[in-house]
Amino acid sequence: MSKIQNAVLGVMKDIATTGIAKLQRNVQQGYTFRGIESAMNELSPLLVKHGITVTPAYTDLSIHERFRGDPKDGRAIRFCTLKGIFRFSAEDGSHVVSECYGEAMDAGDKAVTKAQSIAFRTALFQQFVVPTMAMDPESYLDPDDDDMPIGPEPSRELLEAATNAANAGLDAYRSFWQSSMPDERMALAGRHAELKATAQRVSDGGAANAGQ
Repeated sequence: MSKIQNAVLGVMKDIATTGIAKLQRNVQQGYTFRGIESAMNELSPLLVKHGITVTPAYTDLSIHERFRGDPKDGRAIRFCTLKGIFRFSAEDGSHVVSECYGEAMDAGDKAVTKAQSIAFRTALFQQFVVPTMAMDPESYLDPDDDDMPIGPEPSRELLEAATNAANAGLDAYRSFWQSSMPDERMALAGRHAELKATAQRVSDGGAANAGQ
């Protein structure tokens, strides 16, 4: 196996323990997605860690405009498609190449930049097979406080459900945590250690009572 293949596998193993959740939301169309910011924030440190550099190139650029309303007003939306070619290289020169298309539209001057970002994001997600949640069940229960991202404060309903699960013992809390959505786990990350400790005390107490 070449050095770049080993490095790519290393990144895949690392990102599989955390995943990248769909936390950004398209308000107009009502769906959540993983943006280029999330991809770069999570993967950039891993690429550095495993010694992978990325060299982008773009071809097949196509741009056309569609006017909105009266053409005399000069209001138009610019549509752009392009092909991104991304060379992932290791320090010994071995490399793999990922080709992905990007498509975007913009009412100003950012259609090309958006299309480039989409192509790059797609290449990162596909090259490293990035999941939307952690694949290692143990990482749900024993996160590294420095690495686990903490989201906004949990809702009252979510915190109450987590507390009830913790009060039922470690197995119940483990089931609750693993069945939670990624954004819910992020919201609870700041309370996770306390909740897990509560669940552990309940389980330890139950085991002690059973032994009497």
